[in-house]
Amino acid sequence: MDELVTCADFRFNSHRLTTVGLLYLRTGENFRAFDFLGNSLTHDPRNSKTILAAGSIIQDHSDMDVALVKYRVAAVQTPNSAQLWNNIGMCFFGKQRHVAAIACLKKALYLDPFEWIISYNLGLVHLHTEQYASAFHYFSSSINLKPDFPSSYMQLAIALSRLDDYDNACAAYEKAIEMDSDFLFHLNYAVMLVNNGQVDKAREQFDQFEALYAEADEETKNSDKDVGVMRSLLMNVLGRN
Repeated sequence: MDELVTCADFRFNSHRLTTVGLLYLRTGENFRAFDFLGNSLTHDPRNSKTILAAGSIIQDHSDMDVALVKYRVAAVQTPNSAQLWNNIGMCFFGKQRHVAAIACLKKALYLDPFEWIISYNLGLVHLHTEQYASAFHYFSSSINLKPDFPSSYMQLAIALSRLDDYDNACAAYEKAIEMDSDFLFHLNYAVMLVNNGQVDKAREQFDQFEALYAEADEETKNSDKDVGVMRSLLMNVLGRN
């Protein structure tokens, strides 16, 4: 990548700037990616591919209004981009505008019915709006398209739990845990077990949660305040103070 950066006349080639920005984005170096994408946009402010990538970084930092401004420009150039409508939908979801979010995500799904992340995001929105049967449908579709994404099984388990399907919810949690060691899986599983009177099993899951949570860095621990709240509640219920 460094060889690309040092190419002659690189700074004035928007295509190369975008290419390197996307490479940095794929490796998780969002700040460097945004620098290159931003520079690219100064030379070609209507490049939809660049706008989409830059907007996704802005969106990841929860600045939904700025991201939507970017996406409006891209929508003029590529109105039939499923990825664009998916991102717009999740911006609206971040702004708690659920009807708009569902409308945009359904348009994205119409444009690309085999893109698993769109079904997953539709599941998230329907789960958030307590439409549990619809959430189950979309998470199931997402799993059919991409069966190796562990979080899909956790979200499916939550939907099944809300639908009072305890056995299948347990199976979905077990599948998620089998695939990945994520403390959220154990925490949510423990909550469901408590709600169904399975206190001993809940303690087992909570203890596994605590072990993984202790290993996490502070940024990860502080990224979701609900985790801390639920942890405190379970500590009291399970006698783990």
